[in-house]
Amino acid sequence: MPNQKYKEFLTKITTEDIVNKMSEDKHTCPKSVGNVDLNTKNRDLTTKKHGYGPLNVDEPGDFWEKIAKQWDTSTKAAKMSLCANCIAFDISPRMKECMPGVASDGEGELGYCWMHDFKCHSKRTCNTWAKGGAITTDKISYEWQDRSSLEEDAPTNSVSAGGVDMAPNARHPLSKSYNKYRKDNEKETLKRKKKIGQMVKENDDNNNNILKGVNQTLDLLEDKIDEFCGIDNTIEFKEEKEYKSFSEKFKVGKWKHFKN
Repeated sequence: MPNQKYKEFLTKITTEDIVNKMSEDKHTCPKSVGNVDLNTKNRDLTTKKHGYGPLNVDEPGDFWEKIAKQWDTSTKAAKMSLCANCIAFDISPRMKECMPGVASDGEGELGYCWMHDFKCHSKRTCNTWAKGGAITTDKISYEWQDRSSLEEDAPTNSVSAGGVDMAPNARHPLSKSYNKYRKDNEKETLKRKKKIGQMVKENDDNNNNILKGVNQTLDLLEDKIDEFCGIDNTIEFKEEKEYKSFSEKFKVGKWKHFKN
């Protein structure tokens, strides 16, 4: 029965399944994942410009000390800032399927870096590390790929291709200098607010003085017009004396009889 089979199909498939299928058809694996030459080129460029490393995670040498100094933080904090927890590190299910061969070596795993477009190792890092990762869902992975495709005019190795603005010399969020920078910035903001408030008050005072001068000028002008028209605006106060009759004044006659 065709109708019965169609109903069974509708009960099994969901809107989310349809959206996921459309996304799979739209999004393909990044070019560098399957192209060794392009991947190596982007990795080497990231190493040169953004300090990607260490080359050997088992023997890092002074790599972590150097990057800690650049970030103005401790070596311990630097070692916690890895590709594994970077916002641009993609280890979503669909990206794992894109990876050729084995993606894990027991100590870590390979993921895709949307900042610099190459396969990077979870135990390494670079100067453009940004907190917030890793990418573990296909939905977020597709969103990064969409943003990346909008930056086609940007260099392959640019940070903007991943949609994250983090310069190589940016302050590390765990560093002492970052906290000092934040506090200094708050102080400067407070100073600017006070200065603006003072400027507004001074401006109001100036406006009040100007308005007072305008009113005085208008009063003088009005007096001149009245003078020209012969209008006397002088206000005279006259004391009105109470009039008393002879009887009231000397308390005789009818007034005396009335009072009794």
